[in-house]
Amino acid sequence: MSVDRDLKTQMSALEAELETLKGMGDYLIGVRIERSPAGGSASTAAKETCKYARLRAGRGKLLPNGKKSLYIPVEKIAQYQVACDRGRQVQQLEQRIECIKAQIRKTEQSQYRRWDDKSRKGRNNVRKPNLQVTHPALEVLEIDPPLPPTTPAAILVLYRQSPNTPVHAVAAEVWKGSQKIAEVKPVHCMGMRADKVADYIKQLLTSLNQQFAVTKFEDVVKEVPVQNCPVIPCPLKLTVPVP
Repeated sequence: MSVDRDLKTQMSALEAELETLKGMGDYLIGVRIERSPAGGSASTAAKETCKYARLRAGRGKLLPNGKKSLYIPVEKIAQYQVACDRGRQVQQLEQRIECIKAQIRKTEQSQYRRWDDKSRKGRNNVRKPNLQVTHPALEVLEIDPPLPPTTPAAILVLYRQSPNTPVHAVAAEVWKGSQKIAEVKPVHCMGMRADKVADYIKQLLTSLNQQFAVTKFEDVVKEVPVQNCPVIPCPLKLTVPVP
């Protein structure tokens, strides 16, 4: 805060000095005196009375006559010189004042940022109360789904040790929804080639189609281990009689 106060004190002093300087008389800013005789396109009167000096305006400025230069009489050189010198002093004071104003703005912005950072940290440090809101448990209603229309489906049953081993026996089941409505007893396929087994499965499907209007077996095949083969007699379950 002391830095900001010092800068404002300096600016007030410079502004007072500037007002005093402006009140001392006329001043010309950005104008210089060139000491040279009038010539060229100057009027005859100017050539006679203004032999030694002329005013020259700086970049972007014009003199009261609307031009960049103005010949002045010899007897007024000192008067214009004082105005030019005073103008330079005015310009220097104005530049110093603008520089101090910029420093004040920078200081105020820095102070505001520090205050804002402290305020933000303070807000972040304030812990919000941990309010636990409990909601009453809602009872979940169980609704029975509507029953879809059911049609007979044929399931192929294969008795074998694994999907890569020969088929020991073939059977089939017919289901309607969740209820088994028919069952084809297993038939041994021992000694039959794979194409013969496939032909028998087609015959089995044809028989089921005539009775239940099924056109294919479902994609899921029911695999049953051969030791569970219910066919009697079954060579896998024959036992040698003890003498």
